Amino acid sequence: MIKIWGTSFSLIGDLIMSLPQLKYFKKKHKNTYINFVIHKKISYCAPLFFNHPDIDKILISGEWSSFNLNDYNIASKCDVITTKLDHKNKKILDRFHSDKYWYNQRSCIEETALMSGITDLDIALSEIEKIPYLNKWFDVGFENEQKKAAYTYDKVDSKKNKILSKSLAIWPFAGYGRSINRNPSQKWWGELVKKLTDNSINVYHFGYFKEPFLSENKKHYHNLTNLNFFNQIKISLGTKLALGTDSGSMWVLAAYNHPMIVLGTNWYENHKNNLKATIPPIVNGECIFNQDNFSNLNSNTVYEKILSYGVKSENFIDKILKF
Repeated sequence: MIKIWGTSFSLIGDLIMSLPQLKYFKKKHKNTYINFVIHKKISYCAPLFFNHPDIDKILISGEWSSFNLNDYNIASKCDVITTKLDHKNKKILDRFHSDKYWYNQRSCIEETALMSGITDLDIALSEIEKIPYLNKWFDVGFENEQKKAAYTYDKVDSKKNKILSKSLAIWPFAGYGRSINRNPSQKWWGELVKKLTDNSINVYHFGYFKEPFLSENKKHYHNLTNLNFFNQIKISLGTKLALGTDSGSMWVLAAYNHPMIVLGTNWYENHKNNLKATIPPIVNGECIFNQDNFSNLNSNTVYEKILSYGVKSENFIDKILKF
């Protein structure tokens, strides 16, 4: 058996980008055991990877954003390690990019594989196999209180999830809002949300808990950034459509094949070629790409695009629920 330790471990988006490597190792070796490693600081995202067909064991690192001796001992006994080990000091070393401006030449998926020492990903995998995949082992939407302590019972769902299923999820601020040029401005998002809520469309706002509120419309604007990440993902997957930037969250939703619109731009330093390097592969949706920045992004255009995906007003939902 070939034991594998990796693949990427420091950020949620990087973990998703590394998923095609699992398929690569399974195809490369007939008998493998893959340890999928996650830094403790993002251990909250571990449920995303439950029941993945190519993961044999999920390991959480012994340190917040690093590794301890126990991690080193496990890694050192593996046949394939997706970073380097310092055997003298018994440490796991950080991964590093092949070159500073890698995004002008390769996609995130290709670069993440190269950082793992994989140079033939394109040869070994088909285009479909290179698309990150997550298994939806849970029910999407809001969790409802269920009858407990019974051998059998029917799952109860609520009208709240029926409304959610025609609504819009937004993940407006990438990188916890720290990357100014990575997403449209707060003002732009406020204008779009106003147009949506004024037309009785429910908008569910997800992201970092310190993100600003985008509307005072308490009936149709719902800020859920106080929830834990996994619950935010589950609720977002219960919506009709997700709208966001090229953040790790949108990479997660894309791996679940959720309908989505990604607002993209080449925000990296000196990003002049291969402009969509950071955009997740979108099987069910599209990317609205704005070169260099979002200054010319028309909120009316995005609004009309949202409607084209079947997002409906609450009034429409009310009519359905009467039957």
